[in-house]
Amino acid sequence: MKRLLACLDVSHYSQTVCEHAAWAATRLDAEVELLHVIQRNAADDVRQELGSTMDLASKPGLLDEILSLKIAEGQLAERQGQLLVQAAVEQLRALGVTRIETTQREGGIVETITEREALSDMVIIGKRGAQANFAKGHLGSKVERVVRQSQKPVLVATRLFKAPQRIAVAFDGGPSSRKALEYVSASPLFAGLEIDIILVGAYTDKNAGHIDWAQSQFSGRAGVKAIQREGNPDSVLQQVAKERSIDLFVMGAYGHSPLRNMLVGSTTTQMIRSGQMSVLLFR
Repeated sequence: MKRLLACLDVSHYSQTVCEHAAWAATRLDAEVELLHVIQRNAADDVRQELGSTMDLASKPGLLDEILSLKIAEGQLAERQGQLLVQAAVEQLRALGVTRIETTQREGGIVETITEREALSDMVIIGKRGAQANFAKGHLGSKVERVVRQSQKPVLVATRLFKAPQRIAVAFDGGPSSRKALEYVSASPLFAGLEIDIILVGAYTDKNAGHIDWAQSQFSGRAGVKAIQREGNPDSVLQQVAKERSIDLFVMGAYGHSPLRNMLVGSTTTQMIRSGQMSVLLFR
C-alpha cells in the first residue's frame, strides 16, 4: 500500500499540505502519516547559552526561573502540536481520507523527516516553514535541506491548493529528470491529466534525442505535448507555466553541487521560491 508523509507545522501551510495529501492519497489509494516535529532546547543548552552571556552566579534563582519558562514553553508547544495534528486529521477525514496515522516527535525537523520517509513513498511539505513566514518569497533552509537529503519524491506545496489538471515536467535528459518523467508516465497520480514536457536548451541532435526518448515514455497516450525553447531555464519555465496554465511542476532536484548552486543559483530553488504552483521534486 502506498504511504504519504505529510509534514505539519504551525504555519498557514499545514492546511494546504493536508489538501495536497488528500489529493494524492485519493489518486494513489494511499494512507497518510501526519508528522509534527517539536524543536526544544535542552536544559544543558540553555545553561551553556546563558552562561556565555551573563554571570549566573551573581543572579541567584535566575537560571531556575528561565528553565521553568522553557519547560512551560515546551509544554505549550506540545499541546499546540496535538491540536494541530487533531485539526489535520479532521481535515483529511472531511476530504475523504480514512487511513491516517499521526506522529509527534521532539528533535531535528530534517533528521526526523529523513527517518520517517523510509516508511513512505512521498514526502509532502509546505513551501515555507513556520520560521520563514517573515520573508515572503524566501525558501526556508529546512525545505531545501529536506529536498537535498530525501531519497523519496518531495511535493513542495504552495499556500493555495488547486487540484492539478495540467502538469509540466521540466526535462533536461539528466538522471533525476528521467526518473521524474518515468514516474509521471507510470503513476496513477497523473492518470488522465494533461502533461507538458519542457526542455530548455539549444536545438541540437542531443536535445532532439532527449525529446524523442521523453515522448516514447507516453507512447499512445493522449494529452502529452513536448515543448522546447532556448533561454534562461528559470525564465522559460515560469513563462511556459503562465502560458499553459500549469498547476504542478515535476522536475529533478538540485542537479549541480551545493557550491555551484550557491554561486550561480539553482533552478530548483527558483521554481519553489517564485512559482505560483506546487513542485514535485526527484533526487
